[in-house]
Amino acid sequence: MKILHVLLTQLSIPPKDYGGTERVLWGLYQGQKSLGHEVRFLTKHKSSHEDAIYFDEQLSLEKQIEGWADIIHFHFRYDGDIDIPFVCTEHSNSEIEQEYPVNTIYLSKKHAENYNASCYVHNGLYWNDYGEPNFSPKNYVHFLAKASWRIKNLQGTVKIAKQADIPLHILGGERFNIRRNPYFYMSSNLTFHGMVGGEQKSQLVRHSKGLLFPVLWHEPFGLAVIESLYLGCPVLATPFGSLPDIITQGDIGIVSSSYAELIDATKNIDRFDRRACHHHAQTYFSHVAMAKGYMQCYEKVLAGEALNTEKPKAKANIKDRLKMRS
Repeated sequence: MKILHVLLTQLSIPPKDYGGTERVLWGLYQGQKSLGHEVRFLTKHKSSHEDAIYFDEQLSLEKQIEGWADIIHFHFRYDGDIDIPFVCTEHSNSEIEQEYPVNTIYLSKKHAENYNASCYVHNGLYWNDYGEPNFSPKNYVHFLAKASWRIKNLQGTVKIAKQADIPLHILGGERFNIRRNPYFYMSSNLTFHGMVGGEQKSQLVRHSKGLLFPVLWHEPFGLAVIESLYLGCPVLATPFGSLPDIITQGDIGIVSSSYAELIDATKNIDRFDRRACHHHAQTYFSHVAMAKGYMQCYEKVLAGEALNTEKPKAKANIKDRLKMRS
């Protein structure tokens, strides 16, 4: 099958440091190639990669995507008009009410349900880029998200680590923030690393005892979760969005909306099985597992079937913050 991915990003594929959707696309490209398909990707980044196509601002998108592919995979909401069969993946949560094409794919069961849809494929990553896991961690846990986003709940994460009496490393923010969601933390038990990516991020994660992930929204997926699992870290998270899809075994972490339960799990974090964490991510969230999931969607569309019974629709309040118990 000839597959064209369209992601109008200016970041490189493969990504050098940051870029969540870019890492997913790279993994999907690798997975589909390994299954024997011809794959290309169209982006706004000028790349020397043999399968990269540069988006020409002077031409319409339709003129640049017609002609080669059997199916086109948009990594955004596409509402244009083309003759080639296509699917879309929604990678985030919408902030406005809007309809989506009937062949839109979501990232988890809850993510799909929030759009009145049923079709989803879990993200996977190309684990060859992440090195080896670590089964003898140092004495700290980590936070991995944009610290300035209230929905990522840095404040709650600090509370859990403090009451569990364990140092916390924050990947994704500075100690002092005066812009969005202002905060300032003095504690010497908190180490801030700013925005990190690549091998620096992997090193910090693989030496951690676990990921604290008490998000306050319906997480569409959560690459930080499967990255941490792959590198040997159990995940202690809220049960919102995709998290129950990922943390499906008691030996790799817990999901709870209770701070008390998350604090207790953090105090006893050594009871989780780091090897099981690694195996779980490697088995269920690899580039090949993701590629196989998407291939099933493509085959349905090429056979004339719809992926959802009707056009999905986003709700206006999908980013409202959810609540936890004490």
